[in-house]
Amino acid sequence: MWQLFVKLVLTILLVIDPIGIIPQYMSVTSNMSEDTKRTVIKKAVCIAALVLLVFILFGRVLLQFFGITPGAFYIAGGILFFLIAFEMIYSRPRSRSTPADGTASQAGDNMVALFPLGIPLIAGPGLITTIMIYVNTPSVSWFVASAMLLGAVALGLCAVYIALCAADILLRLIGFTGMFVLEKIMGLILSGLSVQLIYNGLVKLNIIGGI
Repeated sequence: MWQLFVKLVLTILLVIDPIGIIPQYMSVTSNMSEDTKRTVIKKAVCIAALVLLVFILFGRVLLQFFGITPGAFYIAGGILFFLIAFEMIYSRPRSRSTPADGTASQAGDNMVALFPLGIPLIAGPGLITTIMIYVNTPSVSWFVASAMLLGAVALGLCAVYIALCAADILLRLIGFTGMFVLEKIMGLILSGLSVQLIYNGLVKLNIIGGI
């Protein structure tokens, strides 16, 4: 059980990529004061938490309602993770990227906290997919899976909050080159995870035999 929880936490940290969202966060809050930035970060994390909570509580119901089997969603999640990993490794524009100029000045602080910080920089499609995959883990009950997801997501959001609050310090310590290297490493790990998810999905659908 603890191994599954640790794996879940690491997966969420890889997908949410707290270091990788720092440049985009800085671009949309460049004209804000430090106090305003802290307020926006808190609101963004709270908004993301509410969105993710909905998928944790009702993710299994949604899949059952639409008749999507866990195996099929494993394959879909693996493909999505591979695309995210590809973007991380080859420095392609991320699917959750946002305009760098004028966003903060054109919208209020609440709007910036909602979009783009809360959604989709923090609560993006990759993280939602992770939740949908693990909430349907057949080896544990819905209650246990939801409890583990709540704990793992809480740790991931704490990591995001700390990373964004310390963005200036982190940037001075490791620089853009350090962030670049970290993102590549995380992308490589995520690419391996994506292939494993696709393999697990094929096994669950009885398309191939498990090892």
